[in-house]
Amino acid sequence: MIFLSFSYGETRKDCYTVKYFFITVGNICIHYDFKKTLKVEAKAETTGIFKILKNIRYSGYSISDKNLSPKEFYLKREEKGLIEIHRYKFSKEWINYRKTVIKGADEKIESQKIKNKNYIDPFTASLYYYRQIRSGKPIKKSVFFNGKGYFIPYFKRKIKKLKINNRSYECFYAEINPVKIKVGGIVQPAGVWKLWIEKNKNRLIKGVFKIKAGEVIIEIK
Repeated sequence: MIFLSFSYGETRKDCYTVKYFFITVGNICIHYDFKKTLKVEAKAETTGIFKILKNIRYSGYSISDKNLSPKEFYLKREEKGLIEIHRYKFSKEWINYRKTVIKGADEKIESQKIKNKNYIDPFTASLYYYRQIRSGKPIKKSVFFNGKGYFIPYFKRKIKKLKINNRSYECFYAEINPVKIKVGGIVQPAGVWKLWIEKNKNRLIKGVFKIKAGEVIIEIK
């Protein structure tokens, strides 16, 4: 249960550095707020010279209940003159899906009602995956994004020790392959993703992600 890592009224913020070819190119911060519901807010953006060259920004949130059943999801992607906004409302039977794409003066809106087949939104899915990997239980939910559901199991689960910024962590190491998820842009998954999840907490310590632009490493600050 999520209660193994959170209790009512608890908040937590985890921040990460993003490295590309061992150069720091961005920052990610994730804020967890567990009251009667669990709200996950995330922000990511390029920094330094890469902000001048690319200026990529992602921001969004998800709201789910104590059993990690999603209620609401929002994501905004800004990249090279493109703005893409996702808004999903979840009920037990349906998902109200809405996607807005803005390019210059052009705006395109896609909206539909989709049958909910035990789907989970991407932000809540991260906590769900961390929990399942830590417990050794299989993945039973599919990730809903961009109007479709994607089933992505994990494999190669084992315990590894990790040292970052002079701090040692005992982690569960696992791999997933999310290449079927259609994200778009330079962060489109392009191969196996490697995850190090803290043994005693529902949080990512390190990730190595193969994406369209190459290999990206994120590490907790």
